[in-house]
Amino acid sequence: MERELYQDPWGDPVSLPAEKKQLYVCVSGNSGAGKSTLVRSIAADMYERDRGTIAIDEKSLHHPFISTLFFETASYGFQIQVNFMLQRVMLVQRWLDVGYNVVMERSHLEDVVFIRHLRNMGHVSAQEYDAYMRLWHCLDKRLPHPDLMIYLDVSPKTSLARLQEDEDTGRRPREFPDEELKAKWIYSWYQLYLERLEELKDQPLPSTKVLVISEKDDSRSTYKDALSALGLNW
Repeated sequence: MERELYQDPWGDPVSLPAEKKQLYVCVSGNSGAGKSTLVRSIAADMYERDRGTIAIDEKSLHHPFISTLFFETASYGFQIQVNFMLQRVMLVQRWLDVGYNVVMERSHLEDVVFIRHLRNMGHVSAQEYDAYMRLWHCLDKRLPHPDLMIYLDVSPKTSLARLQEDEDTGRRPREFPDEELKAKWIYSWYQLYLERLEELKDQPLPSTKVLVISEKDDSRSTYKDALSALGLNW
């Protein structure tokens, strides 16, 4: 199952019969929030009921020059973020178009968080930010919004502790040049995520159910309730 569920998202997918509406679920949140673990759990459940399901790990979108995002941000941050957005949109659109359910880390709705972070840090000019947002709005009109967006509300302190453990055990590379910068970015992303959630509440997307799960919640039972609300008997 693992090989089929996590098949190469950049491969040439076989079109499935158009017998059902595809389900698009994204798991959102800060680095170290537990997104990949929850994606694996949700996707495995969905795959047992519908083999036309693919799980997409965010590592699939990492450009070979991804390290420049953290080490040479002023020179490459804007380009890397544009690359993330374009690849995310293409992957989701392609797999939905050929009939698959998509369970993915993050969605294009969150790309706004990261370009705002770069702008606030002084790595992206006002002109670049405006150009990015114009492109974002164009792409947003082309891509279906998620049926379910699950935001894992995990404190920056917890995120940093989990990242440290993963780095120490080798499960994750040390992406940041130093601990001070890592903390600065994690706290910035967390605040911008909260602001983005408020925007989605103020301007709700008719096709998207937003579910917030705190680090104290039972994420597994909570997302099952959310899927049931979408008309699925899990």
